[in-house]
Amino acid sequence: MMSTFRNLFRRNRVEHELDQELHSYLDLLIEEKIKAGSSPADARRAARIELGGIDQVKEEVRDVRSGILFQTMMQDLRYAVRVLAKNPGFTTTAVLALAVGIGANSTIFSIVDSVLLRPLPYPAADRLMTVSMHFAPQNAPLGTMCMADFLDWKSRNRSFENPTAFSMNLFDLTGTGEPEQIRGTAVTSGFFPTLRAQPIIGRVFESQDDNPSSDRTAVLAESFWRNRFAGSPTAIGQAIALNGHKYTVIGVMPSSFQFGRPDVALWTNLRLTPPARRGPFNLRGIARLKDGVTRQQAQAETNALGQQIERASPSSYSRLTLPVTPLRDVLAGNTRPALLVLSGAVLLVLLIATVNVANLILARAAAREREMALRLSLGAGRGRLIRQLLTESILLALLGGTGGIALAYAAITAIRLWNPGGLPRMQDVHLDLRVVAFTFVISLCTGILAGLVPALQGSRTDLNSTLKSGNRGSSVNSSRRTHSILVIAEIALSCMLLIGAGLLLRSFFQLQQVDAGFQTSPETILTLAVSPSQSNYPDDRSGIAFYQRLLNRISQIPGLDSIAISDSLPPNRESDSDTFQIQGHSPETGTYPSTTVGIVSSRYFESLGIRLIRGRFFNDRDTPDSPYVTIISESMARRYFAGQNPIGQHLKQSGVDVAAQLPWMEIVGVVGDVKYLGLETDSGAAYYRPFTQDYGRRMYLVVRSSTAARLAPALRREIHEVDKDVVISDVNTLARMLSESVEEPRFRTLLIGLFAAIALCLAAIGIYGVIAYAVTQRTHEIGIRMALGAKRDDVLRLILGQSAILSAAGILLGLAGALAITRLLSGLLFGISATDPLTFIAVAMTLVAVALIAALIPARRAIRIDPLTALKYE
Repeated sequence: MMSTFRNLFRRNRVEHELDQELHSYLDLLIEEKIKAGSSPADARRAARIELGGIDQVKEEVRDVRSGILFQTMMQDLRYAVRVLAKNPGFTTTAVLALAVGIGANSTIFSIVDSVLLRPLPYPAADRLMTVSMHFAPQNAPLGTMCMADFLDWKSRNRSFENPTAFSMNLFDLTGTGEPEQIRGTAVTSGFFPTLRAQPIIGRVFESQDDNPSSDRTAVLAESFWRNRFAGSPTAIGQAIALNGHKYTVIGVMPSSFQFGRPDVALWTNLRLTPPARRGPFNLRGIARLKDGVTRQQAQAETNALGQQIERASPSSYSRLTLPVTPLRDVLAGNTRPALLVLSGAVLLVLLIATVNVANLILARAAAREREMALRLSLGAGRGRLIRQLLTESILLALLGGTGGIALAYAAITAIRLWNPGGLPRMQDVHLDLRVVAFTFVISLCTGILAGLVPALQGSRTDLNSTLKSGNRGSSVNSSRRTHSILVIAEIALSCMLLIGAGLLLRSFFQLQQVDAGFQTSPETILTLAVSPSQSNYPDDRSGIAFYQRLLNRISQIPGLDSIAISDSLPPNRESDSDTFQIQGHSPETGTYPSTTVGIVSSRYFESLGIRLIRGRFFNDRDTPDSPYVTIISESMARRYFAGQNPIGQHLKQSGVDVAAQLPWMEIVGVVGDVKYLGLETDSGAAYYRPFTQDYGRRMYLVVRSSTAARLAPALRREIHEVDKDVVISDVNTLARMLSESVEEPRFRTLLIGLFAAIALCLAAIGIYGVIAYAVTQRTHEIGIRMALGAKRDDVLRLILGQSAILSAAGILLGLAGALAITRLLSGLLFGISATDPLTFIAVAMTLVAVALIAALIPARRAIRIDPLTALKYE
């Protein structure tokens, strides 16, 4: 250790001691030769020959010193810095190309790390599981359960510690300033103990809070507590009004505790009231596996429980199972495939940038052949040259990594602010040490990959040929072949990425063309959610009267074409769904599927332009005291009334436990299908109820006007004139709602499209570089051809033909690779296949065009070569 320290940090002293030692030894040899009878001159000459030369011995001693590797690395690094500084254009181009590739990888890694890799912020999170419902004919992979299902699971459970349930809700907060809507979660008492989370003040829910007769209580999130109660401990015991009910604050959770959405403001106790029937389905189960119990054992138990529940309720379920899923997978949702595809895309971008930089280094290495030959002739080994050249490429990559960190920081900040599609755990996405370490590793690997081929090529210089021919060494042909291979690889990688981007772009275009079911221009529709207080309108009749007053008052606003209310809205705002039965019919499976149920006012269909196919719309004669009526969708009529006229037939909510208490509804109309579950889903069956016969407290106000976007202030004013306590939220135009519904596919399409554009530019640069290099190397040949009578068109065809051959080879390899990998995109595509021929052909033609354009500049330069000048070219 001390020797290494002296060699590294006291080099002058060590060198002085070595010099003294060698000269002392040389003096001794001379004295011995003189004593043996030699003359002083002969003795000195013989001693030097025996020693082998002082400088050579010094080099041999230095090569075996401890710390020599570090010294030579520092020498290589200093030389690399000087070389790169002398070539600012080359250095800047290479660093920028690598910065883009590395920065894109760092950005996507930060998201993948937070969403898919990093442990959940709960102790022993790998033991946390969710329990869902899956049954025919709904077939939702991870469907919700009802209260009866949860109680059955809780009472018969053997595999989990204290099963708990939760339900995401929206709450109207009133009584403390202007009414507002906040997001909350209703949970049973085992929720916080299951996640092993403790409050910062107060307590969490206890078993008695689950009782049907228990008081309504709430645990606040720290951010909500600080905003509403200024962080005061006196908040414990105070009451807040949620949905017209008083909830007592019992605790506050720290900001470090997150579950589901980051904007959850509070948690309320979920009182386990014994259910009258199977439904509604609005609960999700979560529990921790007991010690020694595996997920497979828990799954077997819940499947057996599903069979027992199905036997007890054959009219409600068919082929019922209760999937047990790790909480991590549920929280990640359907983002895993998209994130993996994005990871693959940025990796392709980095590989393309690496190949591009390798081509730049290789072209530059050709100009350094004489330098390499001189180094070899002076005694440098091939390994030493390879290490020097790799040091230069690694330094380039580390500089690119530094730029990539800056790009990643900006990109992460932008993505966190945007958060397209509601990516989970975005609050945990940061440019932290894990991301920096990842960036350093991929920078190092990139530097080695980019520099390895040029280093091997550059270290194979033929000394005799190179030193005789000046800067044009004998390795020109080999270098040209290597250039061509790299360009072919670059085109192939670009082709694969472009095809992926093209498929997603076509899929996104198809998604935007989907008919959501309404004919009215979405820019003319303004919607906003209205929530009157339950305490002000405790029964259906008072609530219906409120909405009738509201509609009458708002209709007086100038410029309104139509106004209506609904509890559901296209393209993805389904409020409720339930099973049904048709009078005189029985389904083959024993139960009807869960179907969208819409509660609307009489002018809802007219306001949105939903076409009437048969019968009539609702009207003012459909009152609480008139016979109950319903309107069904075209899909429902086609599926359940094939070959029949549904008008005049009757249906009602199904379920043997409640059906007898519910009235039959006469079908009075059939309307067109409307998307309520997203543009990517098929328009399912749906039936509608007039709000005067099936009151819903929280409703959407639907206003049609040519000035819809400017009506929000007037609507707010008029609503609060009717009732100042009404909570108004979700103010949006229908056009914006449609745009937001495709935000996630737009995000991934935009990103991959951006990566593909970068790849295309890099491929064009690579083709230009290799053709320009070939023209430079073949200047003498071109001059001879032209001197012998070759026409300019012949030379142009020669150069462009070389580009076409490289492009064709790369495109063929790229198409083959794309056929193999685009199957991974199939789950993200809509309306097209993963092997869409139009996309493949369009990408191939685009690459051919780009390749020819990129080759045209050096080709035009070639045809302007003066034969006399070219014949003198060295």
